[in-house]
Amino acid sequence: MIPNEWKPLDIQAALALAIDITQWPEGRAVFDPVRQPGLDKDKPLTAAEDLCFRLAELVAKLAHTAAGPPSPFDYHEGRQVGPIAYRLAGESKDPALRHRLAAALDGWPEAE
Repeated sequence: MIPNEWKPLDIQAALALAIDITQWPEGRAVFDPVRQPGLDKDKPLTAAEDLCFRLAELVAKLAHTAAGPPSPFDYHEGRQVGPIAYRLAGESKDPALRHRLAAALDGWPEAE
């Protein structure tokens, strides 16, 4: 579960988009608002907030791309989801979020 303080309406829209295939063509419209907080130099995000917004960006990009052409986003964006989710779990102080991310990722990579 993403902490409530990290769930502005824009992130909620990305989560809703992810679970409703009929909304995937709206990925571009969802992407723009979740991208803005990461670009705002006057209100820097914490590392965990930045990762949360980056995951929301990826969800929007992937949904839009999966909806079919034309896609302005690169087909390989999905490769970033696991590494960003892993980093978000490391930044999070919320054990429930860490557990859900570990379950979604099918565990953690082994230490080298």
